[in-house]
Amino acid sequence: MRTDSIIFNDCFKTFTRDQDKALSPEQTVAQFFQKIKQFEIDIVSEVKRIDNGRLDIPVYFSVCTDEARALTGTRKQMGKGASPMQAKASACMELAERFSFFSFVNDETNFIRGDYRQVRDLGYQVLDPSWLLKSVRDEHLNAEELLELLSGIPLRWTMATRVADGETLLIPFSWFYAINEFNGPSAGNTIEEAALQGLCEVVERHVCSLINQHRLVTPLIDLESVTDPVAKELLDKFKRCNIDLYCADFSLDTGISTVGALAIDRSSFPERSEIVYTAGTTPHPEKALIRAITEVAQLAGDFNTGANYVASGLPKPLSMDEVRYLTESPQRTTVGRMADLSDDNMRVEIERCLDVLKEIGLEVFMIDVSQPRLDIPALYTIIPGAQFRERSVRRDAGLFAAKLLNELVDDAELVTAKLDRMEALLPEAYYLWFYRGVAAYNQKEPERALACFQQALTLQPEQEDLPYILSYQGQALKDLQRYDDAIKALQRGCREDDERPDIHNLLGFCYFKKQDFQTAISHFERAVQLNPASAMDYANLGVNHRRLGHRDEALQAFTVALTLDSGIEFARSQLEEMLGEGP
Repeated sequence: MRTDSIIFNDCFKTFTRDQDKALSPEQTVAQFFQKIKQFEIDIVSEVKRIDNGRLDIPVYFSVCTDEARALTGTRKQMGKGASPMQAKASACMELAERFSFFSFVNDETNFIRGDYRQVRDLGYQVLDPSWLLKSVRDEHLNAEELLELLSGIPLRWTMATRVADGETLLIPFSWFYAINEFNGPSAGNTIEEAALQGLCEVVERHVCSLINQHRLVTPLIDLESVTDPVAKELLDKFKRCNIDLYCADFSLDTGISTVGALAIDRSSFPERSEIVYTAGTTPHPEKALIRAITEVAQLAGDFNTGANYVASGLPKPLSMDEVRYLTESPQRTTVGRMADLSDDNMRVEIERCLDVLKEIGLEVFMIDVSQPRLDIPALYTIIPGAQFRERSVRRDAGLFAAKLLNELVDDAELVTAKLDRMEALLPEAYYLWFYRGVAAYNQKEPERALACFQQALTLQPEQEDLPYILSYQGQALKDLQRYDDAIKALQRGCREDDERPDIHNLLGFCYFKKQDFQTAISHFERAVQLNPASAMDYANLGVNHRRLGHRDEALQAFTVALTLDSGIEFARSQLEEMLGEGP
């Protein structure tokens, strides 16, 4: 386990055209390929440009090898930038970031295991449990009650640096990963560059969560006030293509510039394009604007290809009515009135960001997740109290304790016994019944699981948690071949949250079993729209299209499925059968 404190030194920018970097993109790409060439396994199969040139804003993919994909769980990473070389550099560093982070997560030597009391007894300096309560904004439990809830749960612990004073201490990685997941990893040419990127990403996710959850009205930015030549050039490219672009100041009270950006091509929506809604955060407001605009281009598929993007910090709007709070805001501002913490020295920018976050009660912790043999600086940034869409809206530490119990304890009987003890502190907590149901389901007892899920539903669960319960309920009913009942539960889940690909996948399966192939297709299509990387949903699309005699659609779906995952044997066999049948 790494114990050294993360220390930031002077780091002056040498490239400032569209993003602020310690090295030029040419140097970044050259250094990246030099370092991966010396690595013991191949992690990149190719880096290629994938936009079609309509917007003239470059987008690159870095494509993983099978060995890297087995670790990262993804086949490709996307890179953005105002120039081809910057977009290529971005795609390369995205791969370095993801590979470094998951290498760290999957290496047990980086962690010790135990509950709070066990780790304290080992004599380590441990993060005070009050930070865990703050991380989910729980004002009902106290620290001792939380420790009781976590008692017996073998959390993974690792060393982190409290950036404000450089102090190192053990933090419960399992807890914060349950909230952050892979929001917060970053890589850079230097440790300072990586730190700024990670810190800004967490702030970006935080303000986006607040704005989306509460439909906060924020000032639209007068784009005529933009003076940066690169930003003006990017804006002109959207105008030339008649794509409407709305940009707003999403900084809220953070003191760090975040620009929210929403774009729609009304000539191609919805047949060949989507409404793209995203954001960008940097210490400099116009660089934040550039970051947001290039992110739009990265996700949009040039607004003419029918491509689907995966929503992250902000949801994917299905209509402009959903985002009137943004597009029809009565408030206005200019770039010049936005927060500006920029400096030629990245160390100074880090310190300024820490200062403004401290003013609103947010403390920054960072973990060094650099892959030693890859030798590219990488960090994981944690800001307790920062929000993430669909992860930390609940102000209930008990929910996360129950979630970790379910994930980290394999013995179902121990899980059930611990849930019973938790109930003494948390009577009528619906999520305890939900996790009882999950435990029963994992024990192949769908009938008992259904009874638990039903009990959870009677305890008035939070609206945001309903889709999770209904998804599991539908899964259990599906396993019992009660397809009509499963469809009823899953349709209710869709009404609560239509952006869950797992629910659409289950609905597609149930309708397939009822031989309603056209309805099944509609749900599998929605699943791949929400998660374009889902090879299995493409394979299922192929099966249903084939049942209806849609040869071309089936061939295309099977081909995409196997491109994403060559190991889906039923897709391969059906594709080979179709090709053998001739046209």
